[in-house]
Amino acid sequence: MNISELLAQKDKLPNVPEVVKELIQVLSDDNANLDAIASKVAKDPTLSVKILRMVNSSYYGLPRTVNSIDEAIVRIGLDRLKILVISSGLSGSVTGEVEGLDVKRFWNESFETGEICKIIAKKTNAVEADVAFTAGIISNIGRLLLHLTTPNRAKAVQTAVDEGGDRNQAELDRFQFTSPQAGAALLEEWKLPTELCVAVLQQRAPLAHPEPSPLSAVICLAKQMMTARKKGATAKDIVDAVSFPLISLAGVKDGLADIAEQVVNLEPMRIA
Repeated sequence: MNISELLAQKDKLPNVPEVVKELIQVLSDDNANLDAIASKVAKDPTLSVKILRMVNSSYYGLPRTVNSIDEAIVRIGLDRLKILVISSGLSGSVTGEVEGLDVKRFWNESFETGEICKIIAKKTNAVEADVAFTAGIISNIGRLLLHLTTPNRAKAVQTAVDEGGDRNQAELDRFQFTSPQAGAALLEEWKLPTELCVAVLQQRAPLAHPEPSPLSAVICLAKQMMTARKKGATAKDIVDAVSFPLISLAGVKDGLADIAEQVVNLEPMRIA
């Protein structure tokens, strides 16, 4: 089986609203008409409901209920709404259960990765924070794709990982390609920006590529920090453990201790 065969299973692919793809495409465009995109979001009832549910969650702690997208813009701002549109659109791209994958846990971990990516990106001029957040959310989209299209092989990979195996090698053994390669191909299929596709492709070993992407380094660092955080690491532990070549590639010149402190104290957004 090859990646093209996975992508040919159109009925099994995540269904991301066009307005979400459009928003991701213009994240780096200062002249983008975000008001027009917000208007399109307001006309998508399913997406609007998900966004309003997240706006009204304890994560934002607003004093009263928000009932419309226009009101959400007033209360949390267009930039934060932009993040919610992407988060809601992606997490709603798969409905129902996915064999061998806890979907809610998958997206919550994806959100956490995105938020750590954003924390790192705010300390560098090499990567924009919103782009980094989006890259973190979609970084594991390849794993989701494998579970949707080839659940038995995907479950075999997870079993190997649970038994102490290396995920990269387990995927190569069963697919002859990796989930980042599959994920990057899916993002290309969706016509998302090349910067995101390359970052997802390179994320496991950014420095091994001839032209390493700073954004891939941000994703890689975020995942290292998230793993350390889950193991109860302190901010100092995280600083001591990170790869300084990766830090350099990501463009972080100072503020590493502050990044680590924010990661340790992070209260990530969760889907309902």
